[in-house]
Amino acid sequence: MDSVTEALVKDFVEINALTGLSPDKQFEHFAAFSVLSSRSSEDFETADLVAGDGQDLNVDAFAVKVNGRIATDADFIDDVLGLNGYLEVEFIIIQAKSSSSFDGAAIIALGDNLVNEVFSSTQKLPFNSDVKRLIEIKDRILKNASRLKNNPVCRVYYVCTGNWTEDAYLVEAIKRKRLDLLATNLFSEVVFEPVGARQLQSLYRATKTSISREVKFEKLVTLPTIEGVSASYLGILPVKEFLKLLTDESGNIIKSVFIDNVRDFQGDNPVNADIAKTITDGLFDQFVLRNNGITIVARNIRVTSSQYVLEDYQIVNGCQTSHVIFAHQDDIKADLFVPVKLIHTVSEDVAQSIVKSTNKQTNVEENDLLALTQFQRDLEDYYAGVQGDKKLYYERRAKQYAKDGTVDKSRIVTIGSQLKSFASVFLESANQASRYQGTLLKGVKDRIFQTTHKPEPYFVSALAAYRFEIALRRLTNDERDIRPFKYFLMLAFRIRYEHSEYPGAANKKIADYCKKLEDYLADATKSKVVFDEAVIIVREALSNLSLPVARDSAKSRPLVDEVKRVAISRRVMDGI
Repeated sequence: MDSVTEALVKDFVEINALTGLSPDKQFEHFAAFSVLSSRSSEDFETADLVAGDGQDLNVDAFAVKVNGRIATDADFIDDVLGLNGYLEVEFIIIQAKSSSSFDGAAIIALGDNLVNEVFSSTQKLPFNSDVKRLIEIKDRILKNASRLKNNPVCRVYYVCTGNWTEDAYLVEAIKRKRLDLLATNLFSEVVFEPVGARQLQSLYRATKTSISREVKFEKLVTLPTIEGVSASYLGILPVKEFLKLLTDESGNIIKSVFIDNVRDFQGDNPVNADIAKTITDGLFDQFVLRNNGITIVARNIRVTSSQYVLEDYQIVNGCQTSHVIFAHQDDIKADLFVPVKLIHTVSEDVAQSIVKSTNKQTNVEENDLLALTQFQRDLEDYYAGVQGDKKLYYERRAKQYAKDGTVDKSRIVTIGSQLKSFASVFLESANQASRYQGTLLKGVKDRIFQTTHKPEPYFVSALAAYRFEIALRRLTNDERDIRPFKYFLMLAFRIRYEHSEYPGAANKKIADYCKKLEDYLADATKSKVVFDEAVIIVREALSNLSLPVARDSAKSRPLVDEVKRVAISRRVMDGI
């Protein structure tokens, strides 16, 4: 491995507390994070993506994106269908080797195993529990094939630390394996991409730096002065200039510029089909009249004549139009102009008000707008006031700390992870915490994120999640079977160490109640003691119910009650 890649891997490993893993496994986590970050704006843990050692069918990491979210298991598909009624699917498969050369035999073996095993209706070779989960997700998707908007997209990445030189043998090997995957008739598109050291370095750096693009913007008007806005403009942008804002050096769409847009691309729905028809019918001159346009918010804009440099920008409205233009760019044979509203502001209040207002025109999931509520702002302020070793960063807006190299990623708490930790610890819904976020919120929405709630229980549940995640990463291979029960461990902690009955999140006594729990999580040493106790409780509860220590058992409602019973009995024995 070259010294630059080695330094970047070390940076990633230290930020994510993965120093206890072997170098090869560290590289797999690094590759999974770098590649998937370029394909998804959703927060994720690489521990949920990297496959275990042995019998992995050459799949080192994988993710299945369903309607823009990463599926955790097969039941996730049912949750999505229950809320959305349709499926849009993207399989992302990664093989990561720290060797300094591309291995043709390994590429062929990966392709063969995907065709003959993973995406086959039957499997002949043995496979581990992680690959089993991938196959189960795939099978559940295909069982609901009639609900697919289009056949899934499959993206395969072979990652190593060598340099891709278009070697004829390797090019042909990749081409053949791609065609083999297409021949299964399962996919609408298959991408099989080699990723070498330089591209991998670029992918990782992109997760830590703000995006910047220069466009030529000739036809615009400057709007009058607006409070909280440095400058704002209305105009039309030639499609070739607009595409500069959407694409990276490889010509792929930049998913990160849509993070502040409350919805991901919705696919071939009637509205998007109508936008596309304007292009495919050749009505290029009418596009500017038929489209409501794009709203772009940038933290900085530098102007020289007609050249505008946009820095740290977001397309907060127009995600659908942007994706349709990107998908049909080769069909545009004449001048096409895109109506654009360009806003330069560093005010979060102004930026969020723009997001909220511009997205009222379309239906969005309720959980997508959580960030805009006053409770979320107050919770963010509470987190900001905590210092020392218990410091966490509440990420009310997606990836707001992603570009800050000084923030330990493992200490970032997203709205989604806050929802899961609070629901597990205080709403006793550990068996549902791994579900699709929208489904989980629907079940607990009247009991979480309420204006009368105090911030302390939210913080202590997130602190428990942080401490326990670090402890889980440091377990040996033989101990890691407890990982799917993370949310049960957190519930066990609360029941085992509470000094009085939970008074409720809105009760004035909740601060004192949480302070006693927080003391047990004050540092890594204390946290490890309570984590080990929680593991004992959960394993005993599983044994009492004769449940296997397997991912499916983590959905058991009776396990919630048994964990509580065991935790109370151990608390009583300890005299708390």
